[in-house]
Amino acid sequence: MLIILSPSKTINFHTPAPPFETTWPIFSSKANKIITSLRHFAAEDISQRERVSLKIAFATRDYFHSFSTTQHVGKPALFAYTGNVFDKLNPSDFSKDDINFTQEHLRIFSALYGVLRPMDIIQPYRLDMNSKLIDGLYDTWQEQVTKEISKLLKTDDNTLINLASAEYFKMLNQKQLPAHCRIITPVFKQEHNGKYTVNSLFAKQARGWMSRFIIENRISNPEHLQGFTEGGYYFRPELSNNKEWIFTR
Repeated sequence: MLIILSPSKTINFHTPAPPFETTWPIFSSKANKIITSLRHFAAEDISQRERVSLKIAFATRDYFHSFSTTQHVGKPALFAYTGNVFDKLNPSDFSKDDINFTQEHLRIFSALYGVLRPMDIIQPYRLDMNSKLIDGLYDTWQEQVTKEISKLLKTDDNTLINLASAEYFKMLNQKQLPAHCRIITPVFKQEHNGKYTVNSLFAKQARGWMSRFIIENRISNPEHLQGFTEGGYYFRPELSNNKEWIFTR
């Protein structure tokens, strides 16, 4: 069973990561080319195109220029990304066995790196799939990302647990995934005025909780996900189908 997550825009490179064995991103050479193509942008251009504050734009520009294409420097992705998903995943207290399981069964999609293993070393960056700084990131990554995930699925029972956002899940060409691949997308909803709706903030938190639930319990049978109750959620079979499993609270 393979889990996919989105990255976060927020990062932490100030706190050192635990001393677990690290790896290097599979598609680092392509990441280097993308970074090189972005270095000509001034902060004002970044601010205007990405519709972000000048403070964020200057930080983004500095990331592009400080990015090393020759040295293996940085921090493992699992500990570098912050934000709601990774806060609730909370890998800070993972054991070595937890890390080993995560390294085998979790992948993080990235607009810069394509596909990341949790312990892949990354450098500070800010870039998403819908960036106005570079054209065609889906075309850039879809074939390689799909091939890499397909290879992993063939050795991991052909079951994909999609805990990524819609923006990043589109990096996959589902038609090119292995035959009989099973994709399950957990959807987390809140009750409001008698109706169940998706709240983006709460959904991100739940994705982190569910990822941790899978890791801590070494879940390999997707049906066991239906026992997830963190944060007050519970599985609703009457609202679910084969592709989307609905959890409400």
